[in-house]
This record gives sequence, C-alpha cells and structure tokens, in this order.
Amino acid sequence: MSKSIPHILTSFSLCMMILSVIFPIPAYAAISDFHYRASVTVNSTAASYNLLELTDEVLGQTEIGSPDLRLYNGNEEIPYALVTERDFDIATQVERAKILNQGKDAQGNLQLEVLVPSGQWIKQLAIITSAKNFIRSVNVEGSHNQQDWITLTENSTIFDLTDEQKSRHFEVNLPQTNFPYLRLIINNDGKGDFHCDGVSLSLQNQAVALNATERSFSMLAQSNNDGVQEYTFDLHQSHLPVEELEIITDAVNFNRRAEIYASDNNKDWDQLAQGELFSYQLDKLTAKQSMLKLNSNVRYLKLKIINQDNAPLDIRRIRMSGTNPLLVFPVNPTKETSLYWGNHQIQAPIYDIEKFKGNMDFSKIPLASLGAATENDAYQFKDIRPWTERNSWLLQGILVIVVVSLLIIIVRSIRKISSE
Repeated sequence: MSKSIPHILTSFSLCMMILSVIFPIPAYAAISDFHYRASVTVNSTAASYNLLELTDEVLGQTEIGSPDLRLYNGNEEIPYALVTERDFDIATQVERAKILNQGKDAQGNLQLEVLVPSGQWIKQLAIITSAKNFIRSVNVEGSHNQQDWITLTENSTIFDLTDEQKSRHFEVNLPQTNFPYLRLIINNDGKGDFHCDGVSLSLQNQAVALNATERSFSMLAQSNNDGVQEYTFDLHQSHLPVEELEIITDAVNFNRRAEIYASDNNKDWDQLAQGELFSYQLDKLTAKQSMLKLNSNVRYLKLKIINQDNAPLDIRRIRMSGTNPLLVFPVNPTKETSLYWGNHQIQAPIYDIEKFKGNMDFSKIPLASLGAATENDAYQFKDIRPWTERNSWLLQGILVIVVVSLLIIIVRSIRKISSE
C-alpha cells in the first residue's frame, strides 16, 4: 500500500499540471467582463481604418500594457493594434543628404542647399564636421522650388568645446516638415575655425500622429545632500507614458550629470535613464540642453542632479510630458463602436493587424473620437483565473500530504534497515 501512495500522488499532481495548461487565463472576453465602457465616434470618410487616442482615464484604469482593452461593433469583437511612439521611431532613419549648392554670401556665412528624399518627413538634421573648438549659429529654411524660402528655425547653436572639456553639439531640431529642399545658413559670427563636411537627415516616411501631453504631478520630496539635488514626483496614477523630463532654470554656464529613477510603490527604485544637463553662454550665443529622455509608465519618478562641489541649480519649474498610445482598427460605420476595459484577469488578445501595422501610413488614417467613460451596466464579475489559482488551498494540501507520505516512507525504510 505504501508503495502505491507515491504513484497515486504523482499521477494526481500530473493531472493538476495538465488542468492548469488546459484552462489558462483566457484572452477572449464578453462585453459583460469589463468594468468600463465609452462610445467611439468613427470617421468613416473614405477610410477603412481609424486611429483612436487613449485618454489618461482609460490608461489609469487598465492593467500594465493595456491587455484588457476590447473594441466592439455592437456585440462583435473587432481587432486592433496598439500604436505607440516607438512604432514611429522604428521608421526613422538617418541618411546623408545630397548637397545641391554650397558657397558663402557677402557676409562670409556658409550656405548649403540640400535635397530631401521624395516623400520623406524630417524633424532633425545634423552637421557633419571634423572641426574642433568652434561655435556657430545655424538658420534653416525650406522650399518647394528653390526660389521661395520659408524660415523653419533660427539661431540654433552648434559647437565643439574640446579644449574646454565641455560637450559638443551638432544637431538642429526642426518643426516636422516635408519640404523637398532645405537651405542651411551657418553664420560666421562665432569663434574658431569651422568647415562643413556634410549634412545628415533624420527621416520618416510619414508624419507623426502622436501629440505629447504634459503630465501633472505632485512633488513628494526635495533635498540637497552631499552634492546631489533630488526630487521625488507622484504622477497620481500609473500607466501614463512619460518620455521627456525638462528643467526650467535661468542658470548659465553649468554642466551636470542627471539620473532618473522609477518606482511602483515609492520604496523600491530602479534607474531608468541618465543624461547631461548643460547651459553655456558662448560669447553672444547660448547652447543648452535641459531635457532628459526616458521611457516610463509608472506612478513615481525621482530626479537626481549630481552637483559635486558646485552650488545647487536654481530650478524654477520641472515639466514632464508623454504621448498616449493609439489604437488602429477597421471601421464599420453601420454598427455602433464601443471601447471596453477594466479586467485584471484577462490576457492581451492576439490579432493579425498587429503583424502588419508597420506597413500602415498613419498620417493618412483619420482619428476617431472617444466619448465619456462610464461604468458598464452589463458588467458581471466572473472569476476566470485558472482552476489551480482559484483552488490554491487544494494544491497546498496535496503538498502537505506528499511531504507527510515521504516522511512515513523514509521512517519505515530506516526501521526496516535497522531491523535487518
């Protein structure tokens, strides 16, 4: 009998494992499985797909990664793909520009006309140069015909301060544009010798549809100890994307290393990003970097500014922003479309649209609008966890029985060996 007990228990445990595989947490769901809903007003003007931006309220009430979002046309579940800023970043490529004309004007300013590849959008360019220890300001203009020029940005500063052991900065940010021709005017009003070896363009094949949202937050703590300036922030809710943190200060001629940490509970902190903050008053020009890039969707953030032996920075304001994700989905104007969410038990769905969203031109897809969020009147709680999770007490009992049975077998074996 004692020999059969382990076999029985082993078989039973194997059955439990099989049951947990057969009955996993499902991804499919009914309308009644969700706490919240909101109506969706689609834009069906000659469009087979729509984009829908998720609100802060929706993101705050979903689980991490928003696995519990579902779209319905009437009672029919419709597929969607989540579109984030990262989907647009993947499409960004850096390419060396073709220089059409290059020369100097009467004031000695260097002028370059460059060709933007057809159909491409540009939001940043960089000057390619091997020059050292220089400062220059740059103006950029755009044109459709190389005759009529529109100013895109003025007095952007590029510099290299190798001898002063400071940073170098060759990038020029632009408002997103698709002009086929750009003209760069590199003003001869700085210092040091400069020559241009070329221009690189950060290109995208479509305009970015995401708009950054400034995040509201509370300052939980602020300190300045041992040469480290520290700020702790509470964004009031989780799951809100934060991609940029900017300090607003009147301070000049400083360079500080900064670190950003993230936490779900304001206790356990993980380093999320680090970077350099600086502001240089360079003769008549100013070069500054006051923004740090990060990728967070947790509630608590901490900023550390390493001052070392320098005086703390006088920071007037701190600003954080991020872009909420969108859903791209097929449009059916004949039925009412609704968004449902709010179920911590459900897994994310797997739709075919997720595999080909990278081939979509989001700039040509119209935006749908989301109505006010309400509680779902049809909601009914159902415990859809796997059987093993819902009956964990039984597994614990089985483990106790297994341990006791093994002890009995061991004791009996020892007694049998002793008697022999």
